[in-house]
Amino acid sequence: MTVRLLFLALPAILLSMSPAVAQSNGCTGFPPTTLDLDTVLAPIQRDDALSIVQLTRLPGRTPGPVSKADSHVLGLTQARYGEQSQVSALFKTMGDGTYCASASKLAISFGFQQRIVHVAREIPAGSCLYGEVLAHEMRHVAVDEALLQEMMPQIRSRLDQVIAEMVPVRSRSQSQAMAAVRRPLESAMRRIMQDFGRERDRRQAQVDTVEEYERVSRVCNGEARNYLPKPATRRTVRQG
Repeated sequence: MTVRLLFLALPAILLSMSPAVAQSNGCTGFPPTTLDLDTVLAPIQRDDALSIVQLTRLPGRTPGPVSKADSHVLGLTQARYGEQSQVSALFKTMGDGTYCASASKLAISFGFQQRIVHVAREIPAGSCLYGEVLAHEMRHVAVDEALLQEMMPQIRSRLDQVIAEMVPVRSRSQSQAMAAVRRPLESAMRRIMQDFGRERDRRQAQVDTVEEYERVSRVCNGEARNYLPKPATRRTVRQG
């Protein structure tokens, strides 16, 4: 399973100024900020073109519970998740040439931008093992979908709290003011991404257990053994 985060884990940034500071900077009279939060769930793509060796060597693959050098990957689910955000702001020019700014709308899309399910090309489509491997990978898909559905209300609640704590800012330029307006959102989304990733790792690990790996190796009369790469033959040279 490959996970590619769209945001790096960075230190948290102070969310906002206090309401007292906001009042003292003279930036008042802005309308409330609105939130538009959308869920992204890309359609599942299927790709059975990669071999067992290629799937095993795929960059970024999360190691399973059996992290042996001779382990092999019969199926793999790749998922890319993250968020896209757009912040709209209103500006006021003050008498001293500075600018007041306040977020007017936060438009955020969160979820899975890409999902690809692989079954190794050596496994014949329609075979018993193919069905078992595909069913295992679809459990990973189901975990992702359930987590996203469960987390979205929590994400909305956290963003609502961010909006409630955001206050107008005052800066020497519009670009500085816009950066200050965006800072609370960016800080909150980094923490949301980190929390989502940790919980996703925990739940996906409950699918990739040692017991499950052993079960798949035994089902279908041990069919998996027929498709595993054969170990290299070691030749002994005798001198006589």
